[in-house]
Amino acid sequence: MVFHLHNILLIDIGNTSIKWRFNDSNNHALTSDFDVELLPKADKIFVSCVGDESILDSLNNVVFVRSQATFDAFQSAYKDSKSLGIDRFLAIIAAQEKYPKQDLLVIDAGSALTFDVVLADGTHKGGLIMPGLKTLQTSFNKFSDMSGNTKLVQLANNTQDAWLSGTTQMFISSINNQIDQFVESFSDLRIVLTGGEAKFASLYIKHLLNLEKDLVLDGLSIYAQTLEE
Repeated sequence: MVFHLHNILLIDIGNTSIKWRFNDSNNHALTSDFDVELLPKADKIFVSCVGDESILDSLNNVVFVRSQATFDAFQSAYKDSKSLGIDRFLAIIAAQEKYPKQDLLVIDAGSALTFDVVLADGTHKGGLIMPGLKTLQTSFNKFSDMSGNTKLVQLANNTQDAWLSGTTQMFISSINNQIDQFVESFSDLRIVLTGGEAKFASLYIKHLLNLEKDLVLDGLSIYAQTLEE
């Protein structure tokens, strides 16, 4: 028997931003000015958190969702299934529902850049984790105050553009290179791209792909709908 609650709040706490969705309405994105008092009142709150769980300590009826070894057709490749990032787990189960019975490459381009391959029968083959675009751009102290998407140029004529374009080239090249390798191993892959940098990255990815704005929140919604009392 599934939940029949009137008000469900979904919260995705990432490393650099917080998003929430109330009763499958539009998403709200918040950053450092997040205040739990501004959230709508809910019967139940489902949370995906790769950041600080304590920011929700004042709230009741909170369920921090954990990665599972199996969920519907999904079968985790991780020996310790709980160590698979919850954002990756939720993005995968959302992609499986949107594109059923297909081999999938799920790419999440956020603070970290992650890749996961899951086959049509739900078997997770594993994945990779790399630094995301803004993580690359702020990785050296000298350039720690530089970040932001930039036009890709082959040769820049100033240090800021050279760094921003160089790190962006690295980011895009990593995505294209990994897709090439995965497609060679799994020829019928459908590529699903999500995350804060997904829209920007999609402009430079040479493969056909499906752009999904908020797979993690979508996965939270699926989890909430199927959870038994």
